[in-house]
Amino acid sequence: MLLVVLFACLIVAVTAFLSLLESSLVAVDELRLVTILYKRPNNKKAIQQVFRKKREHLSAIVLLSTLISISGSTFLGALAAREFNDLWMVIFTALLAYFMLVFAKVLPKLLAVQIADRVVARYSPFIHLMYSLTRPVLLLALVWTRLLPKPVEEDRSSDELRSIIKHYNKRGVIGKRQRKLADAVLTSHQRQLTELVECSIPAVCLLSEATVASVETTIRSYPCKRYVVLTDGKPTGIVLYRHIARCLVNEEADISVGELMRKTINLAPETSLHEAMTALQEARASIILLLGETVEQTRIVTAKKLYQALLR
Repeated sequence: MLLVVLFACLIVAVTAFLSLLESSLVAVDELRLVTILYKRPNNKKAIQQVFRKKREHLSAIVLLSTLISISGSTFLGALAAREFNDLWMVIFTALLAYFMLVFAKVLPKLLAVQIADRVVARYSPFIHLMYSLTRPVLLLALVWTRLLPKPVEEDRSSDELRSIIKHYNKRGVIGKRQRKLADAVLTSHQRQLTELVECSIPAVCLLSEATVASVETTIRSYPCKRYVVLTDGKPTGIVLYRHIARCLVNEEADISVGELMRKTINLAPETSLHEAMTALQEARASIILLLGETVEQTRIVTAKKLYQALLR
């Protein structure tokens, strides 16, 4: 009789542990995984191996849990039939079903939601070991999954990401300032460059082939930080006032404006802030020229101004 009770406790304990692992693995999504890896756990490599093939590792846990539950209950029933009479057999079966339901299934799943991070961080090597040992059986068992439709990964929309940020803001994970910055970045594809140049003054243009000496009068009459450089009548870049002034001070007035020209990119005013930021990064530039109907209507947007608008 003692052997039957001890074996029943062992079956319940092992099933409960496997249920805890299974529910913890299900509870950890991509966002929660990032949080776990950010803390640099000792089992980081094992955690990455498990979640690289999450479905397979989860299947290994379910397979072992099912085998132990079915085979253990069957063997336990055979032992109990030899030890108990009909009345005690009914009582033992009812108690076993109760303990299996409550302590091996329900409670571990409820507990896993609260401590999933710690369970995954600690037992990932064991989960990976279970997968390695049961892999041949899994390959045979999962062959039927080919009949099922393949899961399609969907990109998260901006609305979903904003909801996630709002959720973590309410929980105190991120502050109000960080939430506003994240919201600004997520809405950057809805805002256009035109909002950055509404109050801009007309551009002062210089010919690229003109020398520093020939434009001295112009920059004295119209002092500004940046001048639009024209090549064949079209805006192709900008030149800074300080660069021209430095050439005049250093008696290098024969240098052409084109030699001092800084690299820029041309974008339409309707371009979104997100697209503009991406274009600047790809071109490795820091200035955007927004072309107008005339060269004087050309507007200048710096990377600094763009980032300030994103983080405002």
